[in-house]
Amino acid sequence: MQSSLKKSLYLGLAALSFASVAAVSTTASAKSAAKVTSDKVLTTEATKRNVNLTGTNAIYSKPGTVKGAKVVATTTTAKNLNKSTTSRENFRAYRVAKTNRGSIYYKVVSYNKAYRGWVYGGKSDTAFAGGLTSYDTFKEGTLTADQKSGNYKLANPGKTEAGLTYKQPAWTQYKIGKTIADTTAYKDATFSVDKVGTRTREGDTWVHVVNQNTADTKADGWILLSNLTQTNAFNAASQVKVNINNLKGETLKSFNYNVGTTATNTNADDNSVYDSTATPTKFADGFKSAVDSALNGTGYKVDGTNTLNQVANLKSGSTLTIYATEGTQAGSKVSVFGQYPDAAGISQVSVAASADATATDANAAKNQILPVSNTSLFTGVEGKSFTATEALAYLNGNTQLKQLKSPVWTENSVKYQWVLTPSQAFAGQYGTPFSAIYTAKKTVVTSTNTGNDNDSNPITNGAVSTTPTTPTDTTK
Repeated sequence: MQSSLKKSLYLGLAALSFASVAAVSTTASAKSAAKVTSDKVLTTEATKRNVNLTGTNAIYSKPGTVKGAKVVATTTTAKNLNKSTTSRENFRAYRVAKTNRGSIYYKVVSYNKAYRGWVYGGKSDTAFAGGLTSYDTFKEGTLTADQKSGNYKLANPGKTEAGLTYKQPAWTQYKIGKTIADTTAYKDATFSVDKVGTRTREGDTWVHVVNQNTADTKADGWILLSNLTQTNAFNAASQVKVNINNLKGETLKSFNYNVGTTATNTNADDNSVYDSTATPTKFADGFKSAVDSALNGTGYKVDGTNTLNQVANLKSGSTLTIYATEGTQAGSKVSVFGQYPDAAGISQVSVAASADATATDANAAKNQILPVSNTSLFTGVEGKSFTATEALAYLNGNTQLKQLKSPVWTENSVKYQWVLTPSQAFAGQYGTPFSAIYTAKKTVVTSTNTGNDNDSNPITNGAVSTTPTTPTDTTK
């Protein structure tokens, strides 16, 4: 009996001792503690410091082997966080420390700030290892033809998460949040989609939307695709899906077109897409207009009389693929508008009749330039859009157009002329004139060459359009 009691006491004390050791094992002992030899802020690009816990190491209040380090999250918790299905539990690393034993520890924080502390990161500070691994929180994808051509409205405009747009897909970057706090004002706005991707943890689809009213971009941003309503969704009973491809088979544009039917898989109205009364058969006027509108600014055209673009027995609900070819090269002249130092507005300049034209005074020389000869036009695929930046770069890169000169006049035996340099250009399409504003400066003539080039036989007008117009930007 006494022997049995002693045995029980012994086992009880042993169990107690084991429990005591386990209880204090979360803190490094003073005798075996390591020391931190360096501790610094990570300066690499923030988006490259997104990490996931591997679950092999815990999170500590200090580097794990340093005196006083306590467990913030156990390895079991770390394993659960590794498999989390919410992006709120993504992590960002922001400091790195090294101990006298050569161990690397990274300080991390979860996006929801529920966990913050140090995780063992291996023996090198050039790559995450040990308890951490680099993590891609969001993977960008490729837009479908429907998404490219879709028109969307917010399904839940307002102040709730479902109605807001974000600077990045929600919780995929640390401290990067919403673009706007309330989208109520955009309940009637129509958006286009220009990017798509998937959040890694949730596997849900997010898209980047752009307000089709380009004057107001405050609500542009990322939103869950399911929080949008597509206003031009395909109706198989009354429409055909049209894909316009180039000759490589790449889709340039897509749109849905009404063919006048009321049930899926029924013959389309004979004259809705093709005009069979014409010889040869061609696109019906309405369909041709829809195709031309879709391709506006691309520089591509579709030949509606080509049999390659004609399908017999076209049915509702089907997909019609037609093929486009690039247009020929075409040049654009520039319509020059002058901004003079004593004038409030701008006015279009005219081209003088000859390179040796003169003026009676400064006022008479305004709104005139000497001819520009033999210079290359701003050239590209006919009908293709170019930007204002590209147009201005062309002007500044053209030897003759980067500086235009007016006829010369004389004041007190000194010769002067206006020298105009481009300050602003406007977007347009190759093959049609584009507008540019030039700033004029009164300049003393010091050279015998007073014209806009060195050509002894200038071509009147050249690259400058003399057709009356107004400066307009065709960007949409």
